[in-house]
Amino acid sequence: MGLNSPLDEVLWYLPPHHIKQLRSDASADVVIIGGGMAGLTAAQAFAKKGCSVIVLEKNFCGAGASGKSSGFITPDSEFSLGSFVERYGPEKARLLWEFVISGVTHIKHTIENYEIACNYAVQDTLVVASTKQDYEKILVPEYAARIHLGYDTVLYPELSGVLNSEHYHGGISYGDTFGINGYQYLQALKKTLTDQSVMIYEETPALELKKQLVITPYGQVKAQYVVLCMDRFTPDLGALSTEIYHVQTFLMASDQLTDRERALIFPLKPYMIWDTDLLYQYYRITRDNRMLLGGATLTQTYASKAHHDNTAMYAKLTSYWASKFPQVKPQFRYMWPGLIGVSKDIMPLAGHDTHDASRYYVAAAAGLPWAAALGSYAADVLLDGRSELDEYFNPYRHFTFGPGIQRILGTRLTFALSHVTSLKSF
Repeated sequence: MGLNSPLDEVLWYLPPHHIKQLRSDASADVVIIGGGMAGLTAAQAFAKKGCSVIVLEKNFCGAGASGKSSGFITPDSEFSLGSFVERYGPEKARLLWEFVISGVTHIKHTIENYEIACNYAVQDTLVVASTKQDYEKILVPEYAARIHLGYDTVLYPELSGVLNSEHYHGGISYGDTFGINGYQYLQALKKTLTDQSVMIYEETPALELKKQLVITPYGQVKAQYVVLCMDRFTPDLGALSTEIYHVQTFLMASDQLTDRERALIFPLKPYMIWDTDLLYQYYRITRDNRMLLGGATLTQTYASKAHHDNTAMYAKLTSYWASKFPQVKPQFRYMWPGLIGVSKDIMPLAGHDTHDASRYYVAAAAGLPWAAALGSYAADVLLDGRSELDEYFNPYRHFTFGPGIQRILGTRLTFALSHVTSLKSF
């Protein structure tokens, strides 16, 4: 890329992080594999219920999708409330929506209770229509669904005074949402859990699973329950190999804007924003006035590996920004790719292994609140027998394109077609 191109660095990872490796055999009530949002929230939930807990992370806590994320803490992600109503009906939609809201609430309470410094910024969510048709077909029905189920929402036929851009066609907003630095949150939560006697071992990959046993390069861990919160890496241990793949998205972070520049974008107050494009763009401003801008392209969404120093993606995102906000010209200093685990129908995967009841999976969580909610849910399922959401998250549920078709089409094409089919069904 050019002289002014962004550095291929995850901004959050630049400060040093301190790790502890497993160096001998160990045992606990629960061993959790994965130190992202789902894994550390699961550790938090099991410890709160009185269990001894060991967490194994192959790199460092927050090294995966959770730590690389844009930090939108909002129930909206790949699915809106209206899309759930369309698929499941209003009462089941409410059940799912309240579940993901519980993830938002959990993160907020954790920040407050442990005074976690993670660039916490209260910001309403704003979804903007890319076209007039999107406003009528997506945002108006979403507004109706939210009002019908009793959720506070504002519908904007036009955005004057809300967003200083003439290139959108209305929007919908709601509150009780916020932004964070996911990496800082997880590093602080790691310290909190360690202080509560949760044993967290980083740079300690799980190499093999046996019944109630995890093999690492440095020792074995025995536990009554083994909880895999590895997201897209789950197939590396021979599990859910046809149920999980990944999609690639990119995030850029700018140098700090001035207060005047921020006001030229957000005349009223900052929002967390994404548009209604199929491969949507999303952006928000951090507490220290850095603009975060993310998105993807059709050709690279299902790439087999992360694409670094991506000139085409940089050109697309900077062009998008220039077309929407020509009055502000941020210098985007950092850009990085992220591979996010997905299922074939984009809904999360959470449930027992089909052959081993002591093993439980959490994967393909679409957003940090989903990951937090599912981490807590794992403890409720294994210790308290909770089950009311199992039908939605069952890792072995029916998918339109099964393993047979996947062997013929290949994984990437199978997941792409599955996602198109799933989105059309909403």
